[in-house]
Amino acid sequence: MLCAQNLVPNAGFDELSDCPNNTGQIVLAKPWVSGTTATPNIYNECSTEVLMAVPNAGRYLFSFQEPRSGDGYAHIGVYNNNNFISGSTGNSEYIEVELLQPMQKGGDYYLEFYVNPDFSNGYTGAIGMALSDTFYFETLTAFESLSLNPIIDNGNQIIKDTLNWTRISGCYTAIGGERFAIIGNFKDTEGTTVEYESFTTPFVNFFYIEDVLIRPYDPLPDTLLLCDGMSEEFNAEILEASYLWSTGETDPIITVTKSGNYIVEAFLQSCVLRDTMLVISTNEIADLPTDTIVCGGEPFNLISPLPGDFLWSDGSQQNDLTVLGTGIYLLTVTNECGDFVFTSNVEVEDCACNAYIPNAFSPNDDGVNDFLEIFFDCDYEYQISVFEVFDRWGNQVYSILDGSSVMWDGKFRKQSVQNGAYIWVLEYDVVQNEKIETRNEKGIVTILR
Repeated sequence: MLCAQNLVPNAGFDELSDCPNNTGQIVLAKPWVSGTTATPNIYNECSTEVLMAVPNAGRYLFSFQEPRSGDGYAHIGVYNNNNFISGSTGNSEYIEVELLQPMQKGGDYYLEFYVNPDFSNGYTGAIGMALSDTFYFETLTAFESLSLNPIIDNGNQIIKDTLNWTRISGCYTAIGGERFAIIGNFKDTEGTTVEYESFTTPFVNFFYIEDVLIRPYDPLPDTLLLCDGMSEEFNAEILEASYLWSTGETDPIITVTKSGNYIVEAFLQSCVLRDTMLVISTNEIADLPTDTIVCGGEPFNLISPLPGDFLWSDGSQQNDLTVLGTGIYLLTVTNECGDFVFTSNVEVEDCACNAYIPNAFSPNDDGVNDFLEIFFDCDYEYQISVFEVFDRWGNQVYSILDGSSVMWDGKFRKQSVQNGAYIWVLEYDVVQNEKIETRNEKGIVTILR
């Protein structure tokens, strides 16, 4: 399943086209490249050059770091307080890689990578990962950073642990189409928090980078069909997460035996990953609607209750059928569980639902036409949501809500309103074949006394 796949190629920078013999050779760890004109480094135990061979690799004679995995790691500068360097390439170096496949819209992803300071005389925690749908490259000058917002970063926490690898992690719901991951400091020099043991100029801070991970969380199929009496086991495990299913279970593995919507939440570091699955059991399937009355001129669809290959009585092979006339509609569904036949008896009638409001009334207490009322000619169930009356200046003089009967006596605050034209607004719901349609109408009524 996709939950086991890391979308980052060469995630530990161990697959090299050649051993590094100088700084600035990130391209040896293909497909990793630089995101700017700066020159990130690649270090590996295969190198024969001083300060290039792991673990004694780095910018300083006392640099030392064991790989977290494999034989090497990447190395980037993340802070530069000197803007007088000739040909300066910005505040930070960046490494960039194209993912094995684009991110899927709405998908949940877990992201992490590990860092360790190449210590000189100060520390920072300014490091993060951004995403892009196209290859991203900028030419930067001193103090500048890439104009991208990181998806995950270390915030303003200073990283001082030079012995152990520090994890930077988080989760992300994809916009869709993200194809490149970029690692570096996305704050300019002024915005980067640093801590010195002793201040020197120029001061440049470096991080070793290891084990970059972008993992989609999609352990469940969108739809699962359970054949008669069958069950299915699903494993939603990802790394060291804890779990909660919509069934209340907390184990990453559950056994599904009946229909329903199943949701799993995986709690990993500071984020929550989710996946959902619709289970349809052939023991619990609903039939097509039977003895259904449809009003002519209004669309009505019959939808298959099961996935599979479809064959309707008119020869169509889609999962739904638009009803055009009275008749008995047959559907045969073929899937891994067998053949299933469904029947629906549909009757198309001429029917309508109209609201009638008189264009005038005379509230003079003579017992004739004293109230404004609404008359419905409707073959469906209906309910008034809102009815309002306004004078010509837009002042509301009458209103009812939520199904109350309309019977206006031409008064506002117990005082008779003036003769003349008034605007009315009506909103009501019509229920047809268990579907609610909201309708809106307006008009003018004249008061004559």
